[in-house]
Parts: sequence; C-alpha cells; structure tokens
Amino acid sequence: MRVLLLLHPTVVTEPETVENVKKSLSTDGAVIDQQIIDRVTKGAVELDKNAYNKVVYINPNQDKTIPVLMMKLIYDTLTDDGQCSGDLPSDQNLDALMTGFVVDENKAWIKPKPVETVVLKKKSGPASGLKKLPTFKKLVSSPVGLTDTSAPNTDDEGDLSMKRKLEQTKLSYFSESEEEDDDDNENEYETYNPKIINENDLIKDSDPSNLIVPRPCELPNGKKRRKACKDCTCGLKEIEEKEEANQRLLQDSIMGQTVQSATLEAIKIEERLKQKVQFRDEELAEIDFTVEGKTGGCGSCALGDAFRCDGCPYLGLPPFKPGEVITIDSLGEDF
Repeated sequence: MRVLLLLHPTVVTEPETVENVKKSLSTDGAVIDQQIIDRVTKGAVELDKNAYNKVVYINPNQDKTIPVLMMKLIYDTLTDDGQCSGDLPSDQNLDALMTGFVVDENKAWIKPKPVETVVLKKKSGPASGLKKLPTFKKLVSSPVGLTDTSAPNTDDEGDLSMKRKLEQTKLSYFSESEEEDDDDNENEYETYNPKIINENDLIKDSDPSNLIVPRPCELPNGKKRRKACKDCTCGLKEIEEKEEANQRLLQDSIMGQTVQSATLEAIKIEERLKQKVQFRDEELAEIDFTVEGKTGGCGSCALGDAFRCDGCPYLGLPPFKPGEVITIDSLGEDF
C-alpha cells in the first residue's frame, strides 16, 4: 500500500506530528511518500495518477482550507476506493462532492469505483400487438324544439304596446321641458344681456363740470398741511417723497466726501511716518549742563531725577548746581 503525506508549509513548527503519523502508518508496512502542498499546487512536483491508496493531509493551522485545484490533484492520484484523510476542512464537503469524492461517516473523502453502464433491453413482443389509438363516440344532441311563429302571442303584443306608450310619454315630457328651457334662456338674454355701449360715447356725453377733482390738502383756516394725509390725493405725498429722496442723496454725497477726505488725510499721515527724522548738527550737539548758563530743553536737569526727562543723560546722578564740578569717586567701586 502506498501512502502520500501532503504537508502544509507551517508543519515545520511541529515536526513531531509528522513523525507520529509515519509511525502509525509504518506498522501496516506501507510505502510512505511526502510532499509539500505548495510545490504540488504550483506544479513543481507532479504526482502519479492512480498511484496512492491513501493520502493524509497534515495542517497544524486553524485554517485548514484546501484549494479546489488541489482537490482535483488528490482525486487523480488516488486509486479506486482510495481514501483522503487527516486535517480536512469540515466546510468544504460540497467542493469535495463536486470534485467526485464521497464523504463517509468519519468525514474522510473516498474515491468511488466507476460503475459500469448497463444497457436496458427492450421488451420483445408480437408486431401485431401494437395498441391502437382510443376511439371516442360522439354524443347525439337532442333535437331543438320548434315553435309556430304564426300563432298570435298576446303577451308579446301587450309588452310592445306598453313600451310604445312609455316612449311617447318620455318624448312628450322631454320636448316640453326643452321648449321651456329655450324660452327661459331667451328671456334671460333679453333681461341680462343689454346692447353693447361704446365707452367713447359715454365720455363725449359727460359734462366736464361733473368730473371728480381731488381736493387740495388744506386746513379749514386756509393753511396748508405740513404733512400729507394717509390717503393723499393732491400730490403732496409724492412731493414729500421726492424731497426726502433728494435729502438722502445730499447726505450720502456729504458722507462720501467726508470719508474720502479722511482717507486722503490718513494716507498723508502714513507717508509722513515713513519719512526718516533727520536732525541738524546744532540739534545733535551735546550740552554740558555743568557750565553755568547752559541749560537743557527742560531747564531742570540740575534739580534731580524727579525733575529730569526720560532721555536725560544725568539720570541717576544727584542734584547739582550749574558750574559745580561733579565727581563720581563714590561710585568707583561699582565699575
């Protein structure tokens, strides 16, 4: 018996598993071959067809999926009634059945033997024994009863007379109602549809003295109103609206001129600030405030720090009198 061990590449992490499988199979005197499943799938190793009685798949991983191409190779390398067992996936039984395997009770895949085709023999019998098509008898329909139309029928005549009477009454009713409707329509047309009058004729016939002229908005004492009425018709409201619009235009123009002048002034100020301040030699000359008659701009340098400017060169010195010699012997230790 030949046995093929198909090994997953990760089986190197558990070599003792392969050794245990080999020991269990060597007791039966089987010839064992082993191959890596990746090499077989990629075609690096070709398996002989119908050569192995058993194939054992060893896969220590949790994912035990076998490619469908590998199933076909296993099916071809097994002999009839050959068995594939080991770490087979339980969710690929349908793929195994589609390949041609039969799944047994132990979840192993078995390659079944091919079944010979059996030819069914036709039944032999006499040629005259052919069955004829069934025949159907046509039922004889009962004869239709004939009636004598020449005999008078009093019921039909009575019905016809009644129908004629009803039709006459309906015609008379509707004809009378239509005539009444026509008369009413004519009367309505005469009463509610008078002759068409030309509008120009109305204007010509009118008296100009009867025209409606709007009253001026004047108070009883003859003074004019300062503000138009709510329902003004003399034109005072339009005059006020025009004056208000002119006032707004004037205000807008004044505001625009003010803004424009302010903008120009700001531009001039910015240009002045950008210019460098340059002093003359006389302005940069140092002033000796110890000489009598020489004073600074503030004239209070000799009075002490309380009266000196921020940029005074004598800040920190004691007060002195003009012309007095200042010594800094007491500060020599600090330098």
